[in-house]
Amino acid sequence: MKEFGANLDRVRKSMQGDKKFLELYGPHYNNIYQMEDLPNGRLSFGEGQEEKYNCLLQKKDSNYLYVFFNGAIGKNIKCKNNFNRWKWANLIDANVLNILDPMYFLYHDLPIGWYWGTSETDFRQEIAALIKNAASALKVPFSNIVLYGSSAGGTAAIYIAHYIPGCTAVALNPQIRPWKHEWHKEFKEIVKIDTEKYDKFHRNNFYWHLDNTDDCKYIILTNCRSRRDYNWQLVPVAQHYDFAVEYGLTRYKNLYSWIFDTGEIGRHSALDYPAVFIAIDNFVRSLKEGIPLKQLNSYVKLINEFWRDHWELTFQIEKQDS
Repeated sequence: MKEFGANLDRVRKSMQGDKKFLELYGPHYNNIYQMEDLPNGRLSFGEGQEEKYNCLLQKKDSNYLYVFFNGAIGKNIKCKNNFNRWKWANLIDANVLNILDPMYFLYHDLPIGWYWGTSETDFRQEIAALIKNAASALKVPFSNIVLYGSSAGGTAAIYIAHYIPGCTAVALNPQIRPWKHEWHKEFKEIVKIDTEKYDKFHRNNFYWHLDNTDDCKYIILTNCRSRRDYNWQLVPVAQHYDFAVEYGLTRYKNLYSWIFDTGEIGRHSALDYPAVFIAIDNFVRSLKEGIPLKQLNSYVKLINEFWRDHWELTFQIEKQDS
């Protein structure tokens, strides 16, 4: 029994993030197409010596690739260098590529970037090309690429998917309509782009992306307790396409709506945690394998129970500490 306990400790420790990857500094690539043999650790891509796209790669002997995107940084400028969820790489059987949002390096004091770009350059299409070439270097088929992010990172995931044939986008509480976010005003003033107006790259028109993308899967997870996410972001999509959003799993064409409930905590930031991330990964693979929707919905509702319990307990602890 003692041996089993010791082995269990080793297994659990191996599931944690390994800081050595953060300390490995790989080469700088002059363009996003120059990547034949990608090493582990930090990588950068850009024209000449410009580090436009800063990445972190954790390679596995796997034919899957997860790409993690960052969300908003608010007033904490130091966060622009943080790789969101990098510690979760060992929880799943997949190569993991983190990509920092270049908007925070291009525009000073920008609280939210959405991997947008400029009026003349769509960063999302460039990032899609980077991801496809990285996948090819890792010998991962595009159909096994999973774009993953929450909030502004989720926005990037669902708007980049169109440019990667067959991929899956997973977005938790994304800004489908970015102009409804409270930092839209700051974005407009700093970047000089109004996300509510016509955009030639369709960077603010999710309907265009859904209508023109048949081979990708869009999985949008929304906290029904968060008005800013459920009412302002998801409901308009359901109204536009005239389908009813239900608790658990709802499918409309290649859009999968996963509604979860965090109980008394109705805030936007009540998102995933490691156990739920593992469950989402299992859902992604099960969906790809063609598991019936009814069976998947039962699974989603089961996960929702644990999800709610986690945040209800968190809420109770916060009340006791306050």
